Amino acid sequence: MLRSSKALVALVLAAGAVLAGCTQEEPGDATSAAPATGSTTAPETSESPVDFPPRPADIKVDGIADACATLTKDQQRELGIDAAHGQQMDVIEDREMPGCSFRANSRPLFSYEVTLISDEGAGYWQGGGNLDVVSKTVAGYGAVQVTLAGTSKADCALAVDVADGQQVFVSFLPVGDGFTQDEMCRNAAKGAEMVMTTLKTLK
Repeated sequence: MLRSSKALVALVLAAGAVLAGCTQEEPGDATSAAPATGSTTAPETSESPVDFPPRPADIKVDGIADACATLTKDQQRELGIDAAHGQQMDVIEDREMPGCSFRANSRPLFSYEVTLISDEGAGYWQGGGNLDVVSKTVAGYGAVQVTLAGTSKADCALAVDVADGQQVFVSFLPVGDGFTQDEMCRNAAKGAEMVMTTLKTLK
């Protein structure tokens, strides 16, 4: 069974508790990734130490009724998606937001999960915790790439700064082995680019 965003957050929190007690970490890019702080919780503030670049235009996500409309049928086919299921996601701890799980049923199994977050900006992820956070650009918008510190087998996600206090969170979640960390992040970036292309057409 594919993991949901709720399970992903639980994984971040549980793995953080384990990693906090470890004496070794996988080497990372010290110039681009924020170091893990040893906290066992996700960031609790939207204050960001790095300013996002100016947006081409604000994209308000609170008026989008169907998160599964963020990827067209053609885009889903290109990504290898077989099914889409709308559901509430709790990517932001203790808060549920509209999302969609786009699933591939052929091996290797994976899903893209898209969450439309209307009450917390993308700077939320730069506050610390057991996450590696790297500044990125997606379709001309500032973003951060988020991965779980200390492992290369969990997932990769992009949080895109679409409006003040709002973000689109696109994660690539493998089921079992079959993807390297770089492949996960390339897939997440591709999915995020497609989502942003579609969002610009939605009212």
